[in-house]
Amino acid sequence: MSVDQRVLGFLKNNPGASPREIADALGLPISTVRIAILRLREAGYVVKSARGGYVVRVAPPPIEDYLTGESGVGDKLADLKNITQKLEKRIENLENIIERLVNRIDKLETELRLLSKGVGSQQKGKGGSMRSRPADRLLAGLKEKGILSFEEAKSLTVRPISYYVDKGQAMVVGDYIVDPDFFKEFKKRFPLILKEVGNLSKEEKRLLDEMIKDGQVYLYGGKEYRLIE
Repeated sequence: MSVDQRVLGFLKNNPGASPREIADALGLPISTVRIAILRLREAGYVVKSARGGYVVRVAPPPIEDYLTGESGVGDKLADLKNITQKLEKRIENLENIIERLVNRIDKLETELRLLSKGVGSQQKGKGGSMRSRPADRLLAGLKEKGILSFEEAKSLTVRPISYYVDKGQAMVVGDYIVDPDFFKEFKKRFPLILKEVGNLSKEEKRLLDEMIKDGQVYLYGGKEYRLIE
């Protein structure tokens, strides 16, 4: 039985369980459980509960098939994986084509600016800049804000969010998707004195709250927040 199936089976019998509770009950790393929940949410099997844990959807795709692997679900998942891989390949090819077109357009625009302003080092300097490659919307959003809700992240990409997590371009913290560099820099602020919390940005406060809920941070002596390593 796969990790996703074990997590889904546990939630079916223990609605509202948190990732930490699931990890402890199944003897799995918390990071493995978070990624499994991410996949289950994207597949439509699991939703966030009002109390903070996770529950199986009231009307999800056939759960028993997913749990048992019967009725050709295994084949369907394999087909879905093949389709996803083909789509990712096509997207990659399209990105390469777009990149070449953008570079060609940049070159033509540069030549037009040089022709219109005359040949000279100053004009050449103004006309020689190149546009950067169009950024992935999800990665751009993470780089801009550092942290996005699951729904915000999902609205910015057609790819599964787990794709970015697997590539190390994003990570899951509680119910949020976080830029790894943002997370790494934020951890350097610990131990974090309680009175300094008010100086944090909105995104940093959001990350701190999720780390506390997720059991990664605790308040020591009522004076400062410390990491649980």
